[in-house]
Amino acid sequence: MLKRDDEITVNTWLLLLLLFTTLLLGFEFGKRVYIEEQLEEPEQTVRFGRNGGPSIPPIEPEAPPLYKVIWELMNEEENEE
Repeated sequence: MLKRDDEITVNTWLLLLLLFTTLLLGFEFGKRVYIEEQLEEPEQTVRFGRNGGPSIPPIEPEAPPLYKVIWELMNEEENEE
């Protein structure tokens, strides 16, 4: 008995079923891995300042607080009188 050219055999159906099953399982596994990665909190990265060095807060503020400036001006006016 000769096989027609357009006939699909059982082996071909099984291979196609295996291919689609593998693709489906791979997609579901990849989706789960992606979701688990999104749930994990990222680690705190090192903060870099200027020129690639570590970010160090200034030891002293660049300008004195406003209340100190006003207090000094008031003391100077009292001393002049």
